[in-house]
Amino acid sequence: MPFPSSENRPNPDELLAAIQKEEAERRRGKLRLFFGMAAGVGKTFAMLKAAQAQKKAGVDVAVGIVETHGRQETAALLEGLPLLPRKQIEYRGTVMEEMDLESVLARKPRIALVDELAHTNAPGSRHPKRYQDVLEILEAGIDVYSTMNVQHLESRVDLVQLITAVAVRETVPDSVLDLADQIELIDISPHELLKRFREGKVYPAERANRAMEHFFQESHLTALREISLRATAERVDQDLQEIIEEGRVPGPWGTGERIMVAVTHSPFSERLIRAARKMAVQMETTWIALYVDTGRALGESEQNLLVKNLELARELGAEVVTTQDTDVAAAIQRVAAAKNVAQVVIGRPTRRFWRELFQGGSLIDRLARETRGIDVHVIRQPDPGKKPFRFLPPLKAEAPISAYWKTAAFIACTAALGWVLRDLIGYQAVGFIFLLMVMAVGLVASLGPTLFAATLGSLIWNFFFIPPLFTFYIRRPEDIMMFLTFFVVAVVTGSFAFRLRRQQRALRQREEKTNILYEILKAMTLARGVDAVVKAALERMAEIFGGECCVLTRANLENDDGPSFGAMALDEKERAVARWSFEHGRIAGWSTETLPMASSLAVSLKWGERKYGVLLFRPRSRRELTPEQENFLFVIANQIAVAVAKNEFEEEHNRGALLAESERLHQTLLNCISHELRTPLTGIMGAATALQEEKTAGDPAARRALVKEMVRSADRLNRVFENLLDMTRLESGMLKINKEWFDIRDLARQTLKSLQLPLAEHRVVFREPERGLYLQGDFQLLEHAVSNILLNAASYSPPGTVITVELRARLGFAVLSVADQGPGIPEEMREHIFEKFYRVPGTPAGGTGLGLAIAKSLVETHGGRIEAGETPRGGAEFSVWLPLPEAPAEIREATQ
Repeated sequence: MPFPSSENRPNPDELLAAIQKEEAERRRGKLRLFFGMAAGVGKTFAMLKAAQAQKKAGVDVAVGIVETHGRQETAALLEGLPLLPRKQIEYRGTVMEEMDLESVLARKPRIALVDELAHTNAPGSRHPKRYQDVLEILEAGIDVYSTMNVQHLESRVDLVQLITAVAVRETVPDSVLDLADQIELIDISPHELLKRFREGKVYPAERANRAMEHFFQESHLTALREISLRATAERVDQDLQEIIEEGRVPGPWGTGERIMVAVTHSPFSERLIRAARKMAVQMETTWIALYVDTGRALGESEQNLLVKNLELARELGAEVVTTQDTDVAAAIQRVAAAKNVAQVVIGRPTRRFWRELFQGGSLIDRLARETRGIDVHVIRQPDPGKKPFRFLPPLKAEAPISAYWKTAAFIACTAALGWVLRDLIGYQAVGFIFLLMVMAVGLVASLGPTLFAATLGSLIWNFFFIPPLFTFYIRRPEDIMMFLTFFVVAVVTGSFAFRLRRQQRALRQREEKTNILYEILKAMTLARGVDAVVKAALERMAEIFGGECCVLTRANLENDDGPSFGAMALDEKERAVARWSFEHGRIAGWSTETLPMASSLAVSLKWGERKYGVLLFRPRSRRELTPEQENFLFVIANQIAVAVAKNEFEEEHNRGALLAESERLHQTLLNCISHELRTPLTGIMGAATALQEEKTAGDPAARRALVKEMVRSADRLNRVFENLLDMTRLESGMLKINKEWFDIRDLARQTLKSLQLPLAEHRVVFREPERGLYLQGDFQLLEHAVSNILLNAASYSPPGTVITVELRARLGFAVLSVADQGPGIPEEMREHIFEKFYRVPGTPAGGTGLGLAIAKSLVETHGGRIEAGETPRGGAEFSVWLPLPEAPAEIREATQ
């Protein structure tokens, strides 16, 4: 199979990113964002027009939430679109309407319309921010149309506040914008927008006048328009870059002015890097520093200078790209096409006669002749002084001296073979044997031994085989011609064999890098959770680079803790390097010019403008990394940063959901407690007031009834506080169990006795076994649990009905059942009735919704369980299962 050309080889980094993007897009819905410079430009109007077009095409469209703000033209576009019900949330006496996320997920339309992406949800909602709602909708596979103004983009907030002097409190992370599959800029001129304000099409007249005096000034709107245009242009440029990298169109296109500078180990590369940086700043564009590894071995000083140049480019903001190719001009063209580069910066190369002759001209000539749509900038170099003319390039001893000895021995063996065969095949055929051996040397050795083999083979063939023998004199003209031809062909074929070997080695290295990146991506994809993902990446790094690795997160660096991932023991120098790298967002430590005495290399983990931690790499050997290895290290560090950022985003999402749930529970608790406290307090106050009257004081029967009511209300109030305290102790883990042996029959009797007053309106049937059932547990806590179950039965069964309490032993458990004759519990709600504050819909007011949750926790603390079921007559039945151990004989005797 022929080797694929270097132009068609996939870039490993781009392959990795493409696989990740394809995997993510396959799972989630599509986000179409209508983007504008400010309110009133027509984002919602454009979104509804697009939705109406989709509806006419037969697509299932539903309105999650759309704010028309009283604009009649916008409201008219809502006609015919199905409106999902909004969720009403009460907060501090005010009822707010929000999008009902559950309704959207349950309805599952093909497209959901969600207006105002940056909106902050009311307390008690599922998520604090609406964009988090949108993310959950997208994860459910539903496409979303949404709207957003540029001032809410997190990376532009500081600039907007500086321009308008107005604080922006609602922001959307740039990562959400990156998820958008389509961004449509809704743009009008500031003059036209202000005209809409004056006509009352955006806000009412009074509000519009205030807005135009502050945020909506023409100068502000002009600046906001430029910001929105730039933000959209950056996204379009990213999309174009992806199209080119995927190979759907040939690049580059002259739509941008991205700059690329070619960097080598030359000391003049620093000048080129600074020139490219200056051009990029002037053009306000991004730039790339490219190093092409031709396969030639670099000396230690050259390697250090190359690393220094690449670090300088990285510090100045360049995207550093390394690639392997024996043809520098072809590599520059390939990377320029893949990265959509419009301008290339190079230095003036040294002219070499033979290289230009065989390669089709100098690097400048080839770039100018072969590239299309790319401008080439040649930067002059400082005059190094006059150099002597060289017909041939200087040869460098890239191979050790032993390689030359081995080559000499190989040619000597070839000469011996030729001496044996000279009488059979003739001295001309022996020359071809020497030529084949020279080609063989070129396939396994470097250029120096190859040229040495060609020269030595030519001389030996002349001395030992061409008549007259044992002299370098050649008598016949045709032999002279044959000798010269042999020498030239040997040099050329040997050189070509060496170049072929070097190209194969470069292809093999690129293939290995692609495979390694694939293996890392595969390991990180199969891992579950950020711990496993980062661990997989660190293990692969340790195998590839030969050293130890760890990751310090932001919390580790702030609290001076050990590594979050990895088991490296860090010294003070390494901690200092990690902190410096995190604070400055640059590499530092070993093999760099910043804190080089440290034994580890620190790489800042960044995603976008946000820093998440530091990757530390401690090599086993002090040999510096090659530029290819260093770039590879940055690729892995970027993947780790993405994993950590995703984990933090999920934690933030979960915290938001927890906060919303906490707010909901807080509101529910306040509502329940206010009712449960107010009712008994009202009874106590009413009875106490009546007792103060003279008429009541002289009526003993009335006095007893009022006192009885006060006791009942006080008992109810006491139970409320007991439930709250028990729930607090259970959740804090401070509940202590005092275990003792007792008969569960005594527990049931004591509980029924203590609840005589609350159960007075019901007929209680108690069935118990003749023999005792002995448990080891906390008598008071279990009495509280059974009390809550009995009170629940009394609350939900009509007065005069029967409540049955039954004790029995079954399968090594003592089972206490409480059955009532109430309405029962629907089967689909039985799994929820033990949740805190949960009440079956449609039940009468009263109760905190904590009784059954506390009973379940107390029983499970004793190693038991509670089951909810239904009686044959349709009532509810609760069964408490408690472990029934073998009680000591003295306990059984003492309780009989």
